Amino acid sequence: MSCTRGRRGSRGGGRGRGGGRGQITPFVANHSSPNSDEDGDDEPNEQPQQTNVNMDASCSRTMELHPDTLWFDDSDVTRAITLSFQQYFNEPWRNWTETDKDTRQQWFNLFKRSFTWRPELEALARRSFAIKAAKRLKDMHYDLTTKRGVGPLWMPEDVYEQLLKRCEEDEAFKKRSEQAKKNKRGGSLSNKVEPGHCQGSESTNEYAKRMAKENGGILPKAADVYLRTHSKEEPGKGKQLVGSKASKSCTVCKAGEYDKKMAEYKDKGIDKDPNEVYFEAVGGRKKGLIPCLGSAGDLYYEKPSSRADKSSNTYTPSLLSQLSARLEQSQQQHESERAEWERQRAEWERERLEVEKERYQKEQAQQEEVRKISEYLVEMQKTIQGLSQMFSQCGGSFPFTHPRDPPDSTGGGAPCAS
Repeated sequence: MSCTRGRRGSRGGGRGRGGGRGQITPFVANHSSPNSDEDGDDEPNEQPQQTNVNMDASCSRTMELHPDTLWFDDSDVTRAITLSFQQYFNEPWRNWTETDKDTRQQWFNLFKRSFTWRPELEALARRSFAIKAAKRLKDMHYDLTTKRGVGPLWMPEDVYEQLLKRCEEDEAFKKRSEQAKKNKRGGSLSNKVEPGHCQGSESTNEYAKRMAKENGGILPKAADVYLRTHSKEEPGKGKQLVGSKASKSCTVCKAGEYDKKMAEYKDKGIDKDPNEVYFEAVGGRKKGLIPCLGSAGDLYYEKPSSRADKSSNTYTPSLLSQLSARLEQSQQQHESERAEWERQRAEWERERLEVEKERYQKEQAQQEEVRKISEYLVEMQKTIQGLSQMFSQCGGSFPFTHPRDPPDSTGGGAPCAS
């Protein structure tokens, strides 16, 4: 059966959340059974059948996955999972539980054409893929069944019709759907759906990473991520939580537990990690997730190693959180050293200015002394010239130019001529 019909639309869950580094080009796959062996072997074929496709051209570039860098919380990875569904969707699957084992493996094989990871991460990658794929499949089913009309281009027509028919005939599903609609509207279908956050299509993980990028690579505090993604500025009121659900459901904001604990530790002189205080305020993990953070909690807190740890009150920071804390301490130390250097530089500059001021004052004093001496000499010269003129008017000259009378050796002298 063909799944490419020009008269059909492209709607139906083909979009990832948020922006990405580049579009992952899918290849056209056959929607036949993934296991064509007649011997009943449970192991699915590693490579799906395909038609009219150049595998080297479409899958020549892969990206490496690692929990500390690029992982299943990234929009590119989510988009690749969606493309895996679109390349092989031959039954009206509504959720992950209904999907058979072979189909899950087939989707995983298609996904591995776009990403690689280290062998020791194989089990973790499979678990993470299953969790993300289950959520994505549920979202796709919602889009396909609520926004009815023309089916998506990548889904066979009969599969799309069966999907709609199952939703119409499944009374249990219809009951759950109606109850979910009421829950979103505060218990009544007459109410409007209030926004649960204000981060748009961007995941909390990506939002936190973007905040870290803006902050020089340092992860923001867990409480800051929640407040940034669930509050907005209102004129005259400042930051306000969006919707009543956010303000009622989050214990951190409802009772101010986080702020209270931070104030208590500060009063006691205890320097405690704000992320640990947040962990205490929300009561630890609940079903594997951090309340008010969702999957973004894995950025700050170590992932549970077993199902028994999915609801735990034991605080263990993640490796990324520890590295971020070290980076923050290093930057703080650098800033402290820089501030000390600036202080010393300012002190040196002050001393230099003092020396320059003293030198300038000495030069000014010397110049003033020279000026006074010059003025004194000018005055003396004027005085001498005045005396010279006075004596010249009396028939003499000044200084005296005529020789004086010789001294009298007898002790007397001749009387002056009259």
